[in-house]
Amino acid sequence: MNPLHQPGQIWVHAPASLHRIINSLPDQPAYRQALATKFAAAKKNGVDGIIVPISWRTVAPFHPDNVEQAQRWQGYLSLFSLIRQAQLKLIPEFNIGASGVSEAGTPHLLPDWFWGKLGHEQPADWPQDSLKYVDQLGNDTISAPSLWARELYTPYVSQWLKAFFHHAAEFQSCIPQILLGAGPDGEVRFPILDALIEPADQHQLGVFSGIAVDSFEQAMLSQYGEKAAWYSAWEVEDDALTANDLLGQIQQQINTLLADNTRSSKPISDFYRWYQSQLITFSAETLSSLSQTLPEQWSCGFGLRVPVSLNASNDHADQHALALAGVALDHETALFSRLFDALSKIELNADANSLCVLLSGVESTQPHYQMSDWVGRAGELGIQLYVENRQANALDDHLAWDKLMQRSLQQTGVAGWALRDLDSVLDTEQAGAARLRQLGRMKHGMGKVGQQLGRKSFRVMGPLHLKVGNQLMMLQEENWIEFEREIRQLRKIGVSAISTDLWWGLIEGRQPGLFDWTYYDRMVEVLAANEMHWVPILSFHQAGGNVNDDFMQTIPLWLWGKLIENHDELESVRDLQYVSETGDTSMEYVSLWADEYVVPYYRQFMQAFRDHYQDRADLIDEINVSLGPAGELRYPSYNAHDWGEYPNRGTLQCFSRLAEQRWKSHLKQKFKTVKALNYAFNGQHKSFDSVAIPDPHPLFEQKNYLYSSWAREFLTWYQGELIQHGRGILECANDVFSEGAMANVPLGVKVPGIHWEISDPAMPRVAEITAGLVAPHPELGPHNRGEYVKLLGQLVPSHLREKVILHFTCLEMINKDYEGYSRAEDLVNWVADAAAELGISLMGENALAGELYGKQGWQQIARALDRQPGFGGITLLRMQNLFDDHPTPMKELTRLINKAQ
Repeated sequence: MNPLHQPGQIWVHAPASLHRIINSLPDQPAYRQALATKFAAAKKNGVDGIIVPISWRTVAPFHPDNVEQAQRWQGYLSLFSLIRQAQLKLIPEFNIGASGVSEAGTPHLLPDWFWGKLGHEQPADWPQDSLKYVDQLGNDTISAPSLWARELYTPYVSQWLKAFFHHAAEFQSCIPQILLGAGPDGEVRFPILDALIEPADQHQLGVFSGIAVDSFEQAMLSQYGEKAAWYSAWEVEDDALTANDLLGQIQQQINTLLADNTRSSKPISDFYRWYQSQLITFSAETLSSLSQTLPEQWSCGFGLRVPVSLNASNDHADQHALALAGVALDHETALFSRLFDALSKIELNADANSLCVLLSGVESTQPHYQMSDWVGRAGELGIQLYVENRQANALDDHLAWDKLMQRSLQQTGVAGWALRDLDSVLDTEQAGAARLRQLGRMKHGMGKVGQQLGRKSFRVMGPLHLKVGNQLMMLQEENWIEFEREIRQLRKIGVSAISTDLWWGLIEGRQPGLFDWTYYDRMVEVLAANEMHWVPILSFHQAGGNVNDDFMQTIPLWLWGKLIENHDELESVRDLQYVSETGDTSMEYVSLWADEYVVPYYRQFMQAFRDHYQDRADLIDEINVSLGPAGELRYPSYNAHDWGEYPNRGTLQCFSRLAEQRWKSHLKQKFKTVKALNYAFNGQHKSFDSVAIPDPHPLFEQKNYLYSSWAREFLTWYQGELIQHGRGILECANDVFSEGAMANVPLGVKVPGIHWEISDPAMPRVAEITAGLVAPHPELGPHNRGEYVKLLGQLVPSHLREKVILHFTCLEMINKDYEGYSRAEDLVNWVADAAAELGISLMGENALAGELYGKQGWQQIARALDRQPGFGGITLLRMQNLFDDHPTPMKELTRLINKAQ
């Protein structure tokens, strides 16, 4: 079954604490009401069924015959009634073992009578330790009875199931499946992780009971025909060694394998094959035997839970843990094909209409899964597969959740999902409720992997450079260690990508054409190792000089001299720089009026980046291209080199010689003759060469910039020059990245939120005008007249609108007419509407770090993300603000991600 085309099933485990109150349910209306509310919410959010563990200890506390007594089932029947009232399916789970022993809280244990009664009933010729798994030192475990003693306890398990069928007969129509737990925690495995002895990481085998040793010996003799052939194959020189001795040697060899990852031997391979075959045979026989207890009038399926990962600390340990639990053959996860074959051959009751297997632990980050093979084989045999998170905290661990979803969505035979547990998936403060929303979209065919699921994208901008992390401003190994630790934490809470500036001056600063990617290579390695994606910013601007900058990096210093040397028409460096109305110049970014000289160097840098990182294209979510100071499409109108104080109208930046030439050229091209120019503006110009850049101060007096046709002509040209520059750089980037591995990677550009002076009654929207974002018109004021539709429509050509991602700032701010005439929230909404109208993807940013330390800023960000049309995600500035001593930014980001997924 494919959840993208047919509705997949969503099953949720009942709360782990439920067994503590189950007997109180009939007499506690408050408990029942609370559960009824939860079940109703689960149904509303897309849950199809509730997995309910039936505690043997609860229904048979003193004697196995207790299961025949109706009063023992009253609590469960009350629970089943609530599940049915919510129109949910009921999936009962019968575990032949304990569960939750290693977790916090009260575990599900076997009945007290179990061990004593069965020990008393075991045959006289059985060794005394036959009922339990026993390790080499004689320690045993209560997590599950030994599979080699199953003939003792299977009849009692059958009695338990028969009693359930009898007492729960009225609920048979809402029971599609019955889960049988064949080992610890209900999983098909040996109790290798249940710490038979300390330290647990030694993984002591539980095969040293007399009955297990006998089984092993008989299997080896059957395989080799006689003891001499067996010992010869194993190169055993001492014939006096017993099967128990050989198992002891295998235990020692396994400990060595765990320690140094040496290759497996013939004895270990034989042992693993026997070991796993015992588990498979036990599981198939148990399932077959218990399915025969199904009454004739019932029709339901049976299922098992199989761990695909035991969540060990690394690949090597995880593989061995799987092998020692019986799930894998040495280093190969071979249980599934053998188990599926065995299950397909068992004789089920004729009314048992389906088999299912829950793959538990698919959320593990270890890349050893063979999901397609398992799903394909199960499909051939008619076995339904469900994907299950083994660890409850996988709902909050976004990397683990992404793994679980990707691995299930990439297959066409996954029947659904089983989540732990009900309380977690209804927790709106954590990720649980968001997980249900995701699954709800997927089960009805609306979902796709990744961001196409409708999920918001959450990114964080990395440090300007890691060497700012210490007082000496030197990059040290501990900075990398700390960076990786922070990356792991961000990935876990749901951040999907890190945005980093690739400083032109750092990479190509020594000489043209000589690129040093060393620093970024190391960064990409860290990101890849932690499955964090990357958003590189091709930063053709300076680092330093802007708000919150703690690192200084100029653009290549050789550039200025190189351009002057190669182009005789350039008189001085001043020609290449923005020159403001105050006469100050900026070295942050080469003036757009020098694009014809500098764009070839931009292109060369883009090509070098493309060629160097083409093998990392799958890691890159977007290539962002710097269009101006701070990487934004704007003039440096409010930067520190000029007036610098907030708020102000900003300074015009078009007083260089090249800018003035372009202005005159514009007029000549548009009006053709000076006479036409004078007629249009009532001027007295003798020639186009005599038309100077207008004096700024009269432009902004008495709102002349709005009402004077000459002012509007000039300021519209001023904005048009910026847009033409941005469009040209964007087209250049598209040309460079249109082929090869990066052809499908989106291109990103940033437009700043110039939010102040918007509602100034004397000079409305003036700061946006001097920054070049808005062209004046008589109706310009603190309202939306489509200014950003015009800007974006001219900036992003129609053929690139599906490829470009627009980034817009100031999402965290509210309207503050009383402070700088700011209308930040209005501006955010206007841009969202404009991007939606043009079909351009939109991401947001916070402008400053200050608002991240209070709830109001996060509430504003949430509004922008929730709004329709709104923002598809956000990039938080910057990492260091999430890892300082104040807990609010990290806490609120986690909350925001969990609610928005």
